[in-house]
Amino acid sequence: MPNIAKQFYPEIQGIRAISIIAVILFHFGLHALPGGYIGVDMFFVISGFLITRMITWEIGRGTFSTARFYKNRVVRLLPNLFLMTVASAIISYFVLKPYDFFQYGKSLQFSAIYLTNMVFARQQGYFDMSRDTKPLLHTWSLSIEEQFYLIFPVFLILLYKLKAHRIAVLVLIGLASLWVRFNYIQQHLPTEGFFSFAGRIWEFVAGALTALMSASLREKLANNEALALLCMVLIAASLLFLDESHSALLLVIPCLATAMFIASSQGTRTGRWVSGKFLVFIGGLSYSLYLWHWPLIVWFHNADYQLNRYTRTVILILLTGTLSYLAWKYVEEPCRQNREKFSGRFVAGLTLCFATFCVAVGGYVYAKGGMENRFPNWVKAKNNLAAFDFKAATGIEINYPANCLIGDDPKAILSHCSFGDKHSENRFLVLGDSHTAAWYPAFQAAAEAKHAQGTLVTLPGCPPLFGISSLDGAKDICAQGFDRRISALIAAKVFKKVFLVASWSMYTEGDPNNQPNHFISDAETVSHDSASSKRVIAKHLQETIRRMKENNIEVVIVHSVPVLPRVIQNLPDDFTQPLADFQRQNQFMEDFMRQHPGAVSIDPGSVFCDVQICKTRSNGNILYTDNNHISPAGASLLIGMIAKAL
Repeated sequence: MPNIAKQFYPEIQGIRAISIIAVILFHFGLHALPGGYIGVDMFFVISGFLITRMITWEIGRGTFSTARFYKNRVVRLLPNLFLMTVASAIISYFVLKPYDFFQYGKSLQFSAIYLTNMVFARQQGYFDMSRDTKPLLHTWSLSIEEQFYLIFPVFLILLYKLKAHRIAVLVLIGLASLWVRFNYIQQHLPTEGFFSFAGRIWEFVAGALTALMSASLREKLANNEALALLCMVLIAASLLFLDESHSALLLVIPCLATAMFIASSQGTRTGRWVSGKFLVFIGGLSYSLYLWHWPLIVWFHNADYQLNRYTRTVILILLTGTLSYLAWKYVEEPCRQNREKFSGRFVAGLTLCFATFCVAVGGYVYAKGGMENRFPNWVKAKNNLAAFDFKAATGIEINYPANCLIGDDPKAILSHCSFGDKHSENRFLVLGDSHTAAWYPAFQAAAEAKHAQGTLVTLPGCPPLFGISSLDGAKDICAQGFDRRISALIAAKVFKKVFLVASWSMYTEGDPNNQPNHFISDAETVSHDSASSKRVIAKHLQETIRRMKENNIEVVIVHSVPVLPRVIQNLPDDFTQPLADFQRQNQFMEDFMRQHPGAVSIDPGSVFCDVQICKTRSNGNILYTDNNHISPAGASLLIGMIAKAL
């Protein structure tokens, strides 16, 4: 009888190839496959099938050894991972800025025990704007897979010993995992849910159930041309149309389609197409491709080579293919082919070396605060920003309200997020994305000067508009928090005026050289480009103004400050930006104001720019903290403008 544990499945290699190609193209920012991220979900289904098939076959013959299983997993996965991790540390040392390198140190330490999914779950979402500063972000899926490998063999052995009905138990576990992912997590932990092991178990279970199905059912499904073709169509449709703005529950479709394709595709025309030599070859490289593509993306994103998007993508594809092939041919494949020759002691030593490297290097980087002396300009800028004394410059001591995010209770916001004259009836609301915090010193100083009372509310990554979502990463804040909580705030009818603050140009123009872009969507439109995002913003900005006016609140739109081509720390001390660049950035808002002559606005360009250039420094003080957020020194220049608006 053939050894099922070592059986080769060309159809599975082909579907692996489709999955990894989809993931890589998605990460490279190609909009042709907005659902490319589900390739990882398909991988989990495949892993569940292969591991269950192998373990149950050996258990049934009394030859399964947990020690051998774990040893083989280490030999199969760790050598290439170890090499990539060392390379990521070297890349990170040279390109990651201090704070990002500091965070990298933390993720590197957790790589030693395959818990990076928990680290990233406590940061912003998988689709957020900071993902390109995380060289080990992609290891979240490896951590989840290793957690599955650690638990599942022991669990299966227990089921066999207890003579439990394996199918029924796995179905119950899968349903429980589905409930955790799409009910509990979706309601209570939307960002963390993407990285949750408990919320991913059902995907492995889908593959496991395919491996455990009865012989009679397997025979009915085998060689089913119609079913195999339908599964491939569903997978293709998911990759083409299932972007992250859709309900996460729709992930069930490609996962079940992958499981059914495995069961039905052998001997079919669809299976033979997927089993072509090219796809089978790419499937064999899939693990190496997955390991190496992401650190290269981080390298190019942070090294700032000033390449256009298409040139950078071509170079990344070539480098990913070359490095992945070399690592596969000379590290991964030799270890896999000779895994029986490695002793348990050697494998344990390799594992210890990997863990020691991760903990020692990661701990050192973390303890050194990201080793900021690698970038003298950053230290210089940090010292400049720290040296600015807002009170000495303006006479006002700044007291930042704490925890004034949109997720907080409206009553708590009214109580704890107020500033200025706390007894004044002249109350106004400062509402917007992370730029509200940057502008806050100016608003506080103006409020005290005019004896007004302000309230601060921030929505990082989201413009202050009703009825929208953000395609890349902040949609849970925008869609789930804003409408309900801000409606409650304005319904209190305590505010006479609201200032809508945002980096409008980020949402309308995007950045052609960087991904992801924070284009704005709504229930009718999923925006993948600047034009559609502008239409959505114009529509909902009008709606937001209308709703505020219905509550007798005057709206003041605060325009974006000039956005710099790079962060201030990477620009020369004498850098200035042509006024024409800022005018292009601000064109959308200028057009909106002309089309709505009754709208009121504040334009910081009149302070930051003259007739030819926009400045980045004033009296030796840096006016930015990065390339788009103003520093306290920058905010001090805007006090008079805000006071006039009050």
